[in-house]
Amino acid sequence: MRDPRLGGGLLALIVGVWWLAGADPASAASRFAEWAGSDLPGAEYRPLGRDEIYPQGPPTLSKRLNATVVYGRETAWTEARALRQVRRTAAILASCGIEFGGVDLVRLRLEPSQRRLDASAADAASGVPTAVAELAARIPRGAHYPVAFLIGRVTGTESLAISYRAVDDSGPPEPYFDTAWIGYRAHWLPRRDDAYSALAHEFGHLLCRCGHTASATSHLLHTARNFLSSEVLPVHCNAFVASPLVTVND
Repeated sequence: MRDPRLGGGLLALIVGVWWLAGADPASAASRFAEWAGSDLPGAEYRPLGRDEIYPQGPPTLSKRLNATVVYGRETAWTEARALRQVRRTAAILASCGIEFGGVDLVRLRLEPSQRRLDASAADAASGVPTAVAELAARIPRGAHYPVAFLIGRVTGTESLAISYRAVDDSGPPEPYFDTAWIGYRAHWLPRRDDAYSALAHEFGHLLCRCGHTASATSHLLHTARNFLSSEVLPVHCNAFVASPLVTVND
């Protein structure tokens, strides 16, 4: 007769090995569902719990930002790496009094032409690469903005990531407004501090609707790549808080 304790003992052993391997228990238990309203290939999503975003405990801040983070399954991005970017971004935004509210993590299958974004092959009228226009147009209605796509590479520019922000609100919004496209190299390239996040950098551009800033000290939106850090200048914090993407936290 089979020992009924065997299943529990084996499960405990598996969990123990997983824990020793450094896996995140939250990601181990994650469940993805179909991303409703999307016709993107294999698009699945799951809302991130606040305990996942803030493993040291969620803050209580006056401002709130919702967002969507999409990663390509055929690239070097993984659920754990995407979550790491979200956590670092959350810590940086918290320094400006903004907390993440609803954050949807999405995984999908990217075609080879979509894993590598060539910024030089852009539409003459819009200045937007074909892959950006095509993927952004297929984001479901009701998705949280800003939206970040974690892809394989960004080429055709000195930047390792690129974002598209609305300059003003005078015209109808384009699907690619308030979207960011981040190559994997932007994730692991050494920075001035380990708390820096490429996701926070691109979201920063979208929130303040501004470019880079030169200064004597390192900060999140510095002009020089080797001066990028997790610090946020007061002028940028003020712009983040005033962004139309940020709401009052109720």
